[in-house]
Amino acid sequence: MLMENIAALRSLVAACETGSLSAAARRLGITQPAVSQQIAALEQSLGLTLVVRGRNGVRPTEAGSLAVSHGVEVLARLSQMQDALAALRSSPDGRLGLACAFLVAQSLLVPVLADLRRTHPKLKIEFRATDDLVDLVEAGLDLAIQASTDGARNGTVRKLAEIELCLVASRSYLDRVGRPKVPADLLPLDYIQYRDDPAENTIVFADGGTAPVTVSFAAQMPNLILHAVQNHLGFAKAPRYLMADLLARGDAEIILPERPLVPKLLYLIRAPGLAASRRVSLFMDRFIEELARTPDIELARDLRSVAAPEGS
Repeated sequence: MLMENIAALRSLVAACETGSLSAAARRLGITQPAVSQQIAALEQSLGLTLVVRGRNGVRPTEAGSLAVSHGVEVLARLSQMQDALAALRSSPDGRLGLACAFLVAQSLLVPVLADLRRTHPKLKIEFRATDDLVDLVEAGLDLAIQASTDGARNGTVRKLAEIELCLVASRSYLDRVGRPKVPADLLPLDYIQYRDDPAENTIVFADGGTAPVTVSFAAQMPNLILHAVQNHLGFAKAPRYLMADLLARGDAEIILPERPLVPKLLYLIRAPGLAASRRVSLFMDRFIEELARTPDIELARDLRSVAAPEGS
């Protein structure tokens, strides 16, 4: 009964996260009727309606939202337990194939790889830096770290963190063009756009408000955003931690600081059928540690206790 409930919980979480029984089925690698039956069985065992089914998919009820909130933690803990047990019986030697977003590769991955190379020299991590979605099976890779759950296919998805974003420009640029007081003031300014969202022409704020922007420069790499801001080419939407040094020196300023932006989400995608191993466990433990120590990145709730130092 326990394993049946876990399978049903996976179906419930997948259905509510994707908003669709068919999308949940594709993520889990089972049939749509199986997803529906598992959720129905869970509802019957709990005596509560967890989802409302409609033409546009499914949405959680109040009870469903509560179940999903706890279910995400339960499934994450189960995954951690499986990895920890696998680590006891496996060797860290060998290859781990990884695809990751450029932002991760340039700013977070290097210290992780350096530490693992020093402590586990026989662990070989091959990574592909790309903002494009990668089919892990076709590419022969094990893991992907990206800002979207798209392309997961039958792999497992785990939320890692939320990265705080800010609107930022150099002090010199703002001295020249003026400092925006309201979102509408952004339109006349030069917007530095990042290539991972080439169709972006609107800023979305955390409160749901939006503001159109005028794209004047497209940055192909995260570091180019930093250089473009430093060279007074306009304003950018960027991870706050990436701009920390410029802000600390007073060379740059946050625009409209009272209007926070929707954060960038970071997910881990595991290839279908990827067995828990010490290689995966070692990499994930060190990468989560790096996320936890980086300012302005908030770990997913189920990871916070894992990353917290002893005695904290």
